[in-house]
Amino acid sequence: MDVVPEAWKELTGRSRYEALVGNAQGLAMLLDGVSSLIKACEPPPGSLYQFAARVEDLEDAHKQTVETLRTFVVRVKAFEADLVSKPWKVS
Repeated sequence: MDVVPEAWKELTGRSRYEALVGNAQGLAMLLDGVSSLIKACEPPPGSLYQFAARVEDLEDAHKQTVETLRTFVVRVKAFEADLVSKPWKVS
């Protein structure tokens, strides 16, 4: 016998799903700002390179991170009904 009412499962699942999607959107907004920071790391022509990573490496890492986040959001939306219908937690 299930002691947790279905309405409670729906409520907790929905709120956690919305929090997950909201956090993913916030992360996407932060990643949009990172591209301008990467561009600011470009050294002026003729100066010594003073950064630990090359700008191209940072741009590649940024691109990979954005693609991974997009893939994650697509997978979360694909499983929306399942995530909303069950009480779940991130451990």
